[in-house]
Amino acid sequence: MIWKRLFPPEGGGAVRRWVRVNKQLFDKSRDTEHVLKGPITLFDFANPDDAADAIKASTGPTKGGWRISDDEVIGGFSRGNMSLIATSEDFQRYKRGEELLYSLEGDSPSETDKNAFTPFIRWNGTLDTNIGETSKVQRSGFCAIRAPQFPFSGVNLSARYNALEFTCRTDGRMYTACITISSYFPDDMYQGDIDIEPTHKPGVFINNETGGKFSRVILPFRSFAVTSAGREREIQRRLDGGVRLETIGITLMDGVDGDFEFDLARIRAVNYFDGEVLGEDDEDAPY
Repeated sequence: MIWKRLFPPEGGGAVRRWVRVNKQLFDKSRDTEHVLKGPITLFDFANPDDAADAIKASTGPTKGGWRISDDEVIGGFSRGNMSLIATSEDFQRYKRGEELLYSLEGDSPSETDKNAFTPFIRWNGTLDTNIGETSKVQRSGFCAIRAPQFPFSGVNLSARYNALEFTCRTDGRMYTACITISSYFPDDMYQGDIDIEPTHKPGVFINNETGGKFSRVILPFRSFAVTSAGREREIQRRLDGGVRLETIGITLMDGVDGDFEFDLARIRAVNYFDGEVLGEDDEDAPY
């Protein structure tokens, strides 16, 4: 029973993820040619284990999967949904409003295949800032998704990486990346803005076979602001040193009523200097 909880037979799970990421860190540490190491992948939905965790997305307590939440917990009316779109066939089914098959079989697409479909999660829904009549809160209007937690006190990035990279696409609304780290202040959350132009403007044709292009958003750790209970702390502690990463999530709380749509394909820890991600060519694993 314990073994199945640690290593679910359907794939995914916190231990597999922790082992995979720490193997990347160990392999990078053995590289003596580069002082600043190349990227490591934290989540990639082309990886069957990460895809399996996305399929387990839940609106309640999870068993290793992604978590979906919104302001229903405080009497609000915002609602969000999350779907894994792993293949071009699934993408076409999604657009037709049909049930997805979650087919994860087959070889991973080649990095050099320009026409390969990029698996991603689609998070969408409606933001509503109205407050329920029986609610005791003063403000409402948020939706969020959170990746499975890294176990064993998180992933120790130390001071080896200075930014997170999100391969995503947005509808032009301001989304917020939220991370927690191992620290003496367990209630603190660090937040950074994903504020870019719409990746696909209304009316643009999206190729069903490739699923369309993605944007690459780099958030340096030093740009994250520390918050507690949803508000910025008066005294800020910048993430410019060692980071032991525990959780990563995305939140929409821009105060604008209406529909939203956010696609996420990959998250990496990177070294970012002078507008460039260093060490792109020394990646030794697709995930």
